[in-house]
Formats: sequence, C-alpha cells, structure tokens
Amino acid sequence: MSAKFPFILCCCILVSSCNQKEVKIGYAASKLFELATPQLKIDSLLFNKTAKLEAVFIMEGAEIRYTKDGSEVSTDAMLYENPLVVTDASEFRFRVFHPEYIKSKEVYTRLLKVKEDVSTAKVRLAPQADKNYKGDGPQALVDLKKGTTQFRAGNHWLGFQGKQVRVSLEFEKETAISKLIVSALNDHGSWIFLPTAIRVFGDGKAEIGSVSIPLPTEVEVKDVALLDVPVPTGLYKSIEIHIDLMEAIPEWHQGQGTAPFTFIDEILVE
Repeated sequence: MSAKFPFILCCCILVSSCNQKEVKIGYAASKLFELATPQLKIDSLLFNKTAKLEAVFIMEGAEIRYTKDGSEVSTDAMLYENPLVVTDASEFRFRVFHPEYIKSKEVYTRLLKVKEDVSTAKVRLAPQADKNYKGDGPQALVDLKKGTTQFRAGNHWLGFQGKQVRVSLEFEKETAISKLIVSALNDHGSWIFLPTAIRVFGDGKAEIGSVSIPLPTEVEVKDVALLDVPVPTGLYKSIEIHIDLMEAIPEWHQGQGTAPFTFIDEILVE
C-alpha cells in the first residue's frame, strides 16, 4: 500500500495542476473574444415627422452605447436603454461593451427627414431597369418609400447593369435644391456594388455637382448607402442625374470580372 501512495498523490497533483491551467486558458480566451454588433430595428429610414429606432443585444453585463452625430462610439458615449424616437435627420453609431470581452465593431445607420416632397416629379430612365429587378418602375425612385437590405422584399429597388444610368426628374414647379441624395444598396454577397460616380446637371445646363465613390478593396458590410451630391443652392425646374456603374467585379471577389448590379431605390432632394 505504501508503495502505491506516492503515485496516487502525484496523479492528484497533476490533475489539479491541469485544472488550474484550463481555468486560466478559458479566462484568457474570453478576453480575446470580440462581441457581435447590436441588431438595429428601424420602422423607417425615411420619415416625415418621427421614426423609431431600437438596438438589441442580449447578454448579461453588456451595455450598448451610441452617438447620433456620426462620431465614434466610446465608453463615454450615451448609454442605450430604451427605443429612440428620432425627430431630426441623424447619423447613428452603436457599439456593445462588456468588461470581460473585446468591444464590438460599430454599426452605422442614417435616418433622413423628408424636406422636399418631389413624389409628383416625372421620372425618365435610360436605360430601363433590368427586367428581373424593375421594382415599381421609374416612379419608385421618388415615391418616398425606402427599401431595406432585403432587396427581394417589396418592389422598391431597381437594378441596373452596364456603364451608366441616366435619371431625369421634371418637377411640377421650380424647386429649391441644395443637395441630392441617391439611395443605393451595398451587398457584395449578392454581387451588388455601389456606383463609382454620380454627376448632376440642372435645367439642361452644365454639370452642377458630382461625387466619386471609392472602389472597395474587400467585402464590405451589407447596408443601404445614402450618397450625397451637393449642388449650388437655387431653384430648379428639372435635373438630370448620371450614375456611373461599376462595369466589372474586382479581382478580390469570387465573381471577379463579371458585371455586378447597382441597385437604387430613392432619389431625395434637400
């Protein structure tokens, strides 16, 4: 019996030591784990009076913090506790924090308040949208009904391929404009990419505004992009928008070399 005792004791010490190491490894692993982003629920990205915005993340000890001016979310940012009622155009950023885990990446959303209702404008397209993604037709681009990242839900999105799309808007009366906003879908997983540039022409005259969109270098998060094009403030009876499309998917994507789609669901005026 006495000869076996040291062996048994040694085994007990070894098991105890292993258990302690396992505990330490588990704790270290939690410190390396990055939290997921909160889920955002929005009744409308485009609103006339108010919109409701809810951020959801269920985990004991976690807290959601946010900013509404587009600035970075830190531990000093506002604490999210209840659904938010939005009354003005805002750029929200949310992030999850937990004392035992790495903070989440930021999730971004922008809500717009309708300033000019141009839903009665006459819309002309050249070329027409793809037959599989024609939405509710050209007039859907000014109907003040926003699509979501689920582009197959509803008839809001118009899909295009090629080099360029030209959109002509003729208003019922002269309209004060200082900026146009083109709403486009960014969904690389579905081979949908943002346009490469947008140019605006006023009343059949020279170019009055333009913006270039940087080419992506990797797969980006699926979202709805609101692309601003400032123009000289003035009264316009008509405008024409030239939207340059990406002609081939970049080489880093599995669909490299093929023609991507560009999806547009709304053109807004401020």
